Amino acid sequence: MKQNKFIILVTTITLILVGLLLLSYQLPTKKDHQAVAEDGSYRSMQSMEKTIVIKEDIVQLDRATEQHLLTEDVIIDKVEAFINIFLQDIDQDYKVKGISTKEALIDRYQDIVSKQAVQPYIDYYFEEHDGGLYIVPTELPPWFISGNPYEVTQLDNGNVVIEQENEIDLYGRYRILIEFSQEDNWQIVRIEHLPAEDEQLDLI
Repeated sequence: MKQNKFIILVTTITLILVGLLLLSYQLPTKKDHQAVAEDGSYRSMQSMEKTIVIKEDIVQLDRATEQHLLTEDVIIDKVEAFINIFLQDIDQDYKVKGISTKEALIDRYQDIVSKQAVQPYIDYYFEEHDGGLYIVPTELPPWFISGNPYEVTQLDNGNVVIEQENEIDLYGRYRILIEFSQEDNWQIVRIEHLPAEDEQLDLI
């Protein structure tokens, strides 16, 4: 009898242990699935963010590369900005409004042209007197004409020279040579007006 009770006791304990083991083993809950899904979404977002950063880096690199190239758009922007130096807002006495010295005028256009290159033009086309800056009324210099063909030469020092031959009624046939140099941006550093073949050109 005692032996039977012992067997029953052992059996009961065994069943209890099996039950506890079964309870401890649970299938994944909805929260577990949600956690896995959120982790996957987070990893996906991380991957997407990395892709966006890489694409932004590529775009910035492309823009930096473009800035180092002297494109036709850059040439046109610079040569048009240069000629605007001589088209200042003036009063009836040819006094320049908002600028009182040659030096201030040169500083305003330092991103376009170097002081060395523009100084002869400033001295020829402008005068300082009576505490102001006055433009000398005369014709604009022969200049680069947008739309006309031109030649581009890359120099060993990294500078670029463009050369163009034109013909207008005022000056006849002439050649214009403009040299660009780049530090932070492209800047005109040398200008030469050259007569076309068999032509005489008197300028500054």
